[in-house]
Amino acid sequence: MAETPPAQSRQFPWRVLIIAVLIAFLTVAGLAAWYTYRLFNPPITAKITQEFKEYLPTAGPTDGLLETATCSVPESFTHSESAWLFNVIPLGTNVSEIRVPAIYRYHVDLFSGWKLEARGQVCVVTAPEFNPDLPPAIVTSQMEKSTSAGWLRFDANDDLATLERDITDELNRRADDKVHRNYVREACRHAVARFVKVFLMKEDIWRDDRFHQIVVVFPDDPPATAASDENRTIYTLDGQPAPQ
Repeated sequence: MAETPPAQSRQFPWRVLIIAVLIAFLTVAGLAAWYTYRLFNPPITAKITQEFKEYLPTAGPTDGLLETATCSVPESFTHSESAWLFNVIPLGTNVSEIRVPAIYRYHVDLFSGWKLEARGQVCVVTAPEFNPDLPPAIVTSQMEKSTSAGWLRFDANDDLATLERDITDELNRRADDKVHRNYVREACRHAVARFVKVFLMKEDIWRDDRFHQIVVVFPDDPPATAASDENRTIYTLDGQPAPQ
C-alpha cells in the first residue's frame, strides 16, 4: 500500500495582511493630510483671483455688465432767466420747473480689474468701479411742468421747452455725482458680494472652516472705509451684512 505524504501545515498570510494594513494606513494618512490642508490653508490670493477671472465668462451676463443697483429718485430741474431793455429797464424773470422721477441703474464691468484676497476666513474682494447706465430713464407719465413769465416776457413756454431738452444731459451728470453714487454704494456692494459668494460656493470654499465672510471694496470708497476691515460692511454666510 502506497504511503500518503504528510500534509503541509498552512501558514498565516502575514505578507497579505501587512500589505493591506500599509495600504489602509497610506489611505488614512492621505485623507488626513488633505483635510488638514483644506482646514488650515486658505486659497492663495493669486490662485483664487485667477480662478475667479476664468469663471466670469461662464457666469456673468453676455454683455459683460453685472447690474448692481436700481433706484428711483424724484428729481427737480429749475431754470430762471431775466431780461432787460437796453440793460436798464427790467422786463421780468421767467422761471420754469420740471419735476419727474428718474430711474438710475448701475453696473460693474466683469472684465475689468478684480482681485480676491484671502485674509484668514475673510475673502476681501477689490471690485471694479460701479458706473451708471446712461442715459437714466424717466417716468414721463409722472412728469410735472410749470412756468411763470416776467411782467413783460412772452417766451416762458420756450424756456420750459429748453429746460426739458436739457434734462438728459443733467441726468447723466447727476447719475455719476457723489450724492447719487453714495446713495447706491451699499446696494452695489451687496450685489457684488452675492455674485462672489456663488463662485466661492462653486469652488466649495464657502463654509464654516474656510471662507465665511466677504468684504467688498470699490476703488472710490471713502478713505475711512478702505482703511481697514473693521470699517467695511462685512457679508456673512447668509449673504447679509454682519452686525457692526
